[in-house]
Amino acid sequence: MITRSQSPALPPSSINLPIEQLFEQQTNLFEIKLASNFGLFAKDRGFGFATFCSSTISEDIFVPHRITKNILTNTPSFGTSLWAEVSCKKEGAKTKYRIESLWNELGDVITNTPKKHIKQAALSIKLLQEQKVISFEPKQKADINVHNEQLIFTYDDFLSVAKEKQLQYRLKQIGNPDKGWDRHNTIAYTYAEYFVERWANQYKLPVLDYNETNQFSPQDYNINGIDIDVKSVIGVGRRKGTQYSSFTDGNEVLIGVYTHTDKLNEDMIELSIDGVFDPKKYHPIDLQLNYLKLNTPPNVCYFSSLYDYFLSSKDNAHTQLTINTALIVYAANINVIPLLLKLCSKTDQEYLLKMLITKQNSLLIPIISELIKKNSTALFPHYLADFIIQQTVQKQDLDTTNIKYLLELITIISPRQKRFILDLLKANETLQAVRCHWHPEETIADMGIDIYYADTSSVPTLRAICGCNPKFKTTFFTYSWKTNETLCYSSDDDICDLPNCGCLIHQYKDYHLGSVILGKSSCTKYGKNSYESWLAKREYPYQKSFVTHAN
Repeated sequence: MITRSQSPALPPSSINLPIEQLFEQQTNLFEIKLASNFGLFAKDRGFGFATFCSSTISEDIFVPHRITKNILTNTPSFGTSLWAEVSCKKEGAKTKYRIESLWNELGDVITNTPKKHIKQAALSIKLLQEQKVISFEPKQKADINVHNEQLIFTYDDFLSVAKEKQLQYRLKQIGNPDKGWDRHNTIAYTYAEYFVERWANQYKLPVLDYNETNQFSPQDYNINGIDIDVKSVIGVGRRKGTQYSSFTDGNEVLIGVYTHTDKLNEDMIELSIDGVFDPKKYHPIDLQLNYLKLNTPPNVCYFSSLYDYFLSSKDNAHTQLTINTALIVYAANINVIPLLLKLCSKTDQEYLLKMLITKQNSLLIPIISELIKKNSTALFPHYLADFIIQQTVQKQDLDTTNIKYLLELITIISPRQKRFILDLLKANETLQAVRCHWHPEETIADMGIDIYYADTSSVPTLRAICGCNPKFKTTFFTYSWKTNETLCYSSDDDICDLPNCGCLIHQYKDYHLGSVILGKSSCTKYGKNSYESWLAKREYPYQKSFVTHAN
């Protein structure tokens, strides 16, 4: 038996290819693999069945005896990858898909097939393979490397001599405290700067550290001729750093670095680079950002690939590929759909995007098309996050399952960007569950939605406005002021029980008090002042209960 491979590529539901379209009036080229029991099965029965070597399609193919004999003669070991020409044969009321020809290598298909369209399919796959090695794999490797968190011991020799000198100067400026936030912050942002410097040195880019001559320089580095300001978010323990505290003036280029330690002033720090944010990269793009605007403090989705910004070739000329079914299935299985979108024509891009994106999310198609046209797909996480917020505020249900599949199909995104977008999707998913806290018969269709941002959070706070009294607002999506985790409504039990509050409450496990309930920072019952008074008394005054939250 020949079976499809267990590739972690596109799930079946994310490529909407009706099986009959694969064989319309012509044969098609597909890669197949032998299973361990194929040899015995073929010898006993004289024929076998196959499925495409694809996680996107599962359909039996009839393998005639002459083909099984050919397989056993030329490729006796199981697990061998083969290329097969597959055609549709009508046998009564039942459709059969039959292997007509078989080749050991893709080059054999190009050389030996008499059919022009099979040869063209093989050539397009070969070109995709070549472009994958030339342009896609180096970027993929570089992006994954910067997104992976690295553990650094702050007492070893990680810093350069010059950076260590800067660190000691900075610590002296704050009074050389043995511990505390100022010391932790100073060490964290100094290591963040040097982490970026080491990345640039790794790729042999010219680097000038402005801080060596001026500790108060408005920019930290010049990398490859571009002035850079390094910004960091600092997480400690359960409190995750999310929001960058400052924003660019429209000309400043930022590189964002995520830092985290288990405890304040711990000797070991985790570092990863979120990417680069250059507002000028948005100027050629004919798209509007309605909520996550350029002149606001950036979150992780504002940052894009360092590789694209500093290392990718300025020569964008490439061989254009013509879309065919074999090419799409192959690209899906080796996870290079982003490359395929880049290499095909505008018409084929639209065809492929309509295949990938469900009707419910069709407004994403012109957004992605514009980003591809302007060679700016690295900015997709930013535009996608803004789109999700817009559709949620407008009370439009999204096909969130489809969007989750799309995250890996347009560009390479970081784990932190993925987490941020998945959190935003929860706001959209909960729309139909929202009820007015004061009038339970009111659904989201009866209410408005308002949105605001706090300085300390990267996610918006969304509140459903009562249709009877606009002063009453039921919060259904926000963040915890204590941990910065995202909070999401599931039922009215998640809403504060004060008569006029409506904030979203959540459970927090305190080291001194145990499990307590917290609400928004300004809540008079479960807010920050109340929490601090509980700590002072070492006593939580309310009956303990449990509520759900997003993370």
